[in-house]
Amino acid sequence: MMHGWGYTGAFRQPNRFEEQYHCFSAAYADRNHLEGGDKILLPPSAFDTLARLNVDYPMLFQLQSPDKGTMTHCGVLEFTAEEGSIYIPFWMMQNLLITEGSLITVTNVSLPKANFVKLQPQHVDFLNITNPRAVLEHALRNFSCVTKGDVICIPYNQKKYYFELKEVKPQDAACIIETDCNVDFDAPVGYKEPVRKIKSGDENLKDGISGEKKEEEKEEDSKPKGIQIVDGKIMRPDEIPVKEYDPSIIAEKVGQTGVQKNTNIPAVAPQVDYWALQGGTGGQRLDGKTPAVLRIPKEQLWM
Repeated sequence: MMHGWGYTGAFRQPNRFEEQYHCFSAAYADRNHLEGGDKILLPPSAFDTLARLNVDYPMLFQLQSPDKGTMTHCGVLEFTAEEGSIYIPFWMMQNLLITEGSLITVTNVSLPKANFVKLQPQHVDFLNITNPRAVLEHALRNFSCVTKGDVICIPYNQKKYYFELKEVKPQDAACIIETDCNVDFDAPVGYKEPVRKIKSGDENLKDGISGEKKEEEKEEDSKPKGIQIVDGKIMRPDEIPVKEYDPSIIAEKVGQTGVQKNTNIPAVAPQVDYWALQGGTGGQRLDGKTPAVLRIPKEQLWM
């Protein structure tokens, strides 16, 4: 239904645009780029009506589902949709809890300029971006307005990131076009504060945990940390080989001949051109060659 009230004389007031359309996602119109903002496509008849009304610019609209009782706000990109239909981003349909072809009411609105927005990333992956704040502030330029409680979608680097609008000021719905708006973050969903590792003998033991490290902490500590240089190659932690030992050179007991497990000596012998002599074998060399006679000057011998 569309209503328009015209006033004569000096006291002229804005007119109201209100219409119901069947709603479809942007994919139906082959406009997947709409997912990166809050712009919708309206039919040409909507432009004809709005052009005759005294509406505020930029044009902002309230979308409401009569069946679900849900509501959000948006801007308009083009008036190229088929008559009786509109196309909106799929994430917006999710906020409205509607499906393809659902009937929604579109009403033009006037919103104040936003001065503060707080968002909560819906996954900790967003923190892996080099400069997440700059990415988000840049992406918000594709939005006309924000509504508290909405979960918006920000495509970046071939991946979609979702954010819940936790706070919007000065009111729950506000325009963010050409405005100086402060953007703040809430802790991402699933985020955990880093826990300080407790050393043995620490007087400030937390929650009564002993100084002994838990098995999972020991396992985590044993993993390589960060990029390292291994044998002259730059390698990431998952590429660093685990050092293994030859069990044949490890002594069975402490005190016996052999390499002890705690000495951390590689199993591979150094590449040298000589070998030590075997004890109790008549001076034979390990490589099978005839040993040379060891000659020591007399003056170096102990008398």
